[in-house]
Amino acid sequence: MTPLTDVKEPRPLPLLPLPWVLPSLFAACSVALLVFLSGLFFAFPCRWLAQNGEWAFPTVTGPLFVLTFFSLVSLNFSDPGILHQGSAEQGPLTVHVVWVNHGAFRLQWCPQCCFHRPPRTYHCPWCDVCVEDFDHHCKWVNNCIGHRNFRFFMLLVLSLCLYSGALLVTCVIFLVRTTHLPLAERTCEGKCRHLQGYNPFDQGCTSNWYLTICAPRGPKYMAEAVQLQTAVGPDWTPMRNLHSPTCPPASPASGSLQTREGAPREW
Repeated sequence: MTPLTDVKEPRPLPLLPLPWVLPSLFAACSVALLVFLSGLFFAFPCRWLAQNGEWAFPTVTGPLFVLTFFSLVSLNFSDPGILHQGSAEQGPLTVHVVWVNHGAFRLQWCPQCCFHRPPRTYHCPWCDVCVEDFDHHCKWVNNCIGHRNFRFFMLLVLSLCLYSGALLVTCVIFLVRTTHLPLAERTCEGKCRHLQGYNPFDQGCTSNWYLTICAPRGPKYMAEAVQLQTAVGPDWTPMRNLHSPTCPPASPASGSLQTREGAPREW
């Protein structure tokens, strides 16, 4: 009888890591970050300036955003100049020489792609390909920068610099134009027109920032408001003074004073 030997079950092959997942997510996050920050910019400072007649800012920043977004997406999916793999028949012992401007250059052998690399061609370790006129591997777009997409890269750098400068100038002008607007003013109060620009809740730029961000969230002036309350007769008619806000007419159910006869009087 032949002795029984231990038969080992074949182990499953280990799963290969996916090196393209994290770089692809990083490149997608760069596009999403551009869209998100640009959305905040066009929703708040640019929209406020446009509503106040400053149409030059969206006219300039809008095309710059489109150009930046187009160049960024195009660079993500562009071909940097990938050279196809050669044949195994070629060997590294063969010497290939080319002449460029009266200078001799020996072609280097690429063991990964199995061919002699032309001048200025390098093998990208992240993409595992040889790229003609290789410049660098851009992690922001998860792509190499080479012969076929270098102009897209230069367009992205130029448009991004112009777009960032336009955003900075627009935000600075927005802050300068809104310095006189108190932070104590709420959105519903902004719809009302205060005579002579008066707001009783304005305590200055520094105090407004402090009260809005650092002040406690409890009642701040409830005791003073109770002490200021006075009883008036039912037939009392409010007189407009210099500091009374002029708002759109409200409905009788929300903004009126009911008298004994039942006729509502607007505030």
